Amino acid sequence: MTETVKLTIPSDPKYLGLTRKVVFHLLTCHDVAKEIIPRLVLCVDEACSNIIKYSYNGCPDQPIEISFSLDQGFFEVKIRDYGKQCDSRDIKPRPIHEIKPGGLGTYFINEIMDEVKYCTNRDQGTLLTMCKNLKGELASTRGETR
Repeated sequence: MTETVKLTIPSDPKYLGLTRKVVFHLLTCHDVAKEIIPRLVLCVDEACSNIIKYSYNGCPDQPIEISFSLDQGFFEVKIRDYGKQCDSRDIKPRPIHEIKPGGLGTYFINEIMDEVKYCTNRDQGTLLTMCKNLKGELASTRGETR
């Protein structure tokens, strides 16, 4: 049975903490291994931060719609914005060896998630879909307890 949780936040960075807490709580409730949870939280946080910075140019009152689904060890996150679109071919992480502040969000997202898709096939905004296969990452399959 698929469980989906939906959250809509304003594009104000002060709401990123709420988003992180929702992801953490959802994954904890589903016995996801403690080691992977911070990495998945980071992916969602980085994606939302990028929307605030690049899609909405820092405007704090635009909607960010997030849905989280868990089904049989498969975690899917869909993040929708209505801001400036970009060419998904231009969304590339910079090489990790280039030492400078910022720009590593897409690198982490692509390293941690199994699948990352950007859909700009709409009038405005972007739908980002990130998926992670958690089989083998569930605490109950590894003999862990909460």
